[in-house]
Amino acid sequence: MLNSIAIRCYEPNDLRQVVELLNRCLTKDPLTSATFQRKVLLDPNFDPNGALLAVDGARTVGFVLGLVRKYRLEDAPPDFDRSWITLIAVDAEYQRQGIGTKLVNHVEDWFRSGGCKTTFVSSYAPNYFIPGVDVDAYSGALAFFKSLGYTEVYRPLAMDANLVHLTTPDWVLEKEAQLRGTVTIEPFRPELILPLLEWMKAEFAGDWQRFAREAMTKITTGEFQPDNVWIAHENGRVVGYCQHDNFGRFGPFGVSASERGRGIGAILLFRCLHAMRAKGLHNAWFLWTDDKVARLYAQAGFTESRRFALLKKEL
Repeated sequence: MLNSIAIRCYEPNDLRQVVELLNRCLTKDPLTSATFQRKVLLDPNFDPNGALLAVDGARTVGFVLGLVRKYRLEDAPPDFDRSWITLIAVDAEYQRQGIGTKLVNHVEDWFRSGGCKTTFVSSYAPNYFIPGVDVDAYSGALAFFKSLGYTEVYRPLAMDANLVHLTTPDWVLEKEAQLRGTVTIEPFRPELILPLLEWMKAEFAGDWQRFAREAMTKITTGEFQPDNVWIAHENGRVVGYCQHDNFGRFGPFGVSASERGRGIGAILLFRCLHAMRAKGLHNAWFLWTDDKVARLYAQAGFTESRRFALLKKEL
């Protein structure tokens, strides 16, 4: 059957079949056509040469999305020698016939032709879908990538929390009392726009700045409320921040490296979660953290919902 399979670049009329294929194969990560348009076709780094289809006649049976950065992330170090695979799928009846290998080989060749030295599955910003291969849902894909020379960098996890019975622990209330009068933790107000962006440039350069800008913009248009964004500041300087959207996604969330251990992060976390609960949200979730930070989230009722393997290969 492999002889009947052709590999070609994405074309405008491929949208429907590609989305249908992804939904057949990525059963834990369904997506709409609109999501594909927004996160793939409208991504400024999208290039049809990195979006490859395996076709059997008129039928799309395989797809891989590879990305190489055209535009540097805001204030982040240049990473134009890196590449990413963010989506891959092969129809069940076409698997174990070399089609996936052929797709990956083709996209790796394209990466190399652009001067890339390393590829990842998949820590791409701004539009990753999941932070690696789900080790339970897609165990076959994990074995597949390892057979092609990919190695694990680490295993991030996704977490979810039920907010219905959310309460703030006594130890967090004690931290609030200790910091009262020195650290102010409050919802967004316009006077904090520039201090927050300046802080993010120093502490979390890159895609987090986009998240913060978009959230603050939505506050100005009425899509978000001021308490969608929480900011901690001390003596005129920002020391921490977190945000949530209107659909239960929590984060980004961070505290200055020099200020960690004071309880600022815990207070931000619970303030934000209580704001979510007050809006009628019953659950909070995020896709990406590590085991160390997960211990803090567990204090707020978060439990592990998924585990991923972030993969890397030298080209």
